[in-house]
Amino acid sequence: MDSGRPQRITHLDVARRAGVSPAVVSYVINNGPRATSAGARERVLRAIEELNYHPHAFARGLRSQRTHTVGFLARDYSPLDLFVSPYSAGVLTGLTAELNEHGYYLLVHPLLIGEDLDRVGALLQSGRLDGLVLRLVESAATANDSLLELIASTHIPCVCLEQPPDRRFGFDSVVFDSVAGAHAATAYLITRGHRRIAHLQGDPLYDSARERRRGYERALQEAGLPIDADLIRGDSWDPASADAAVRALCALADPPTAIFAANDNLAFRALGILHVAGLRVPEDVALVGFDDIPLAAEMVPPLTTMRIPLVEIGRRASGRVLQMIESSTRSSAQTDVIVPELVQRCTG
Repeated sequence: MDSGRPQRITHLDVARRAGVSPAVVSYVINNGPRATSAGARERVLRAIEELNYHPHAFARGLRSQRTHTVGFLARDYSPLDLFVSPYSAGVLTGLTAELNEHGYYLLVHPLLIGEDLDRVGALLQSGRLDGLVLRLVESAATANDSLLELIASTHIPCVCLEQPPDRRFGFDSVVFDSVAGAHAATAYLITRGHRRIAHLQGDPLYDSARERRRGYERALQEAGLPIDADLIRGDSWDPASADAAVRALCALADPPTAIFAANDNLAFRALGILHVAGLRVPEDVALVGFDDIPLAAEMVPPLTTMRIPLVEIGRRASGRVLQMIESSTRSSAQTDVIVPELVQRCTG
């Protein structure tokens, strides 16, 4: 019985319209394996356009041994933040834009650190992925290698983000230098005449948080300034954690004249608490963030911060993976290090 639905156009319909064999249609669509005459190719392409034919991606994948899909595995202590974080949004925008330009799709899979790897293993071994981008928030010194060993066993081209893996795995990586960025932010505040500089730190489970604290402390030491434990507050990426931290800083007998926040969201929250306390930014307290997410430029006043080119990082990672896929070459454990850039606005 006729269901009333339009029939799916197939390569057989294209072959009949173009007056060629189904094999010739396949050769044109897949650019091989055999050559076709210019006339036959033109007729096939015209028939495809007239019939609005879309080749079945799965069938094409079987023939080409490719699925044109790259996975993004976000291994994190709070993996579902991937879908609400401005940081992740920037990286995903870059990943997707680069892949789209080359006809690839992105499959996103959040993974909780410590989670059983059976489902991830099934995905990696399913043949659905041509390549993989892996976000690591732990350094090679602290990471559990089980996931990396699993990925290496599948021989899927892999590029790591944020933290480079142990070189023995041979994976390329695209990372940013949090130590250098934090050092630059703190040194900038020192050049502005500040000597009591506080640090709102992120979650110390994350290497990036520990690295930003190291950069902050290094800049103080190089300037001959003491590291005052009372000026180092917070232990979370949750912006709400900045509330008590900033209030405690304001209550000190000798409060800070500047604050370096480990990310922009912490800085935004600090800005609000300082305003409630009747303190002007930057006249009473200067403030510098880290990341340069889009909202940083829209704040009142606009936030001085360290820029990580998140979209560019995503593009570079996709580009590396695509290069390995298209050339059928293995990665060479190369690390592309991006140094954050100071964006001077109105808060510092």
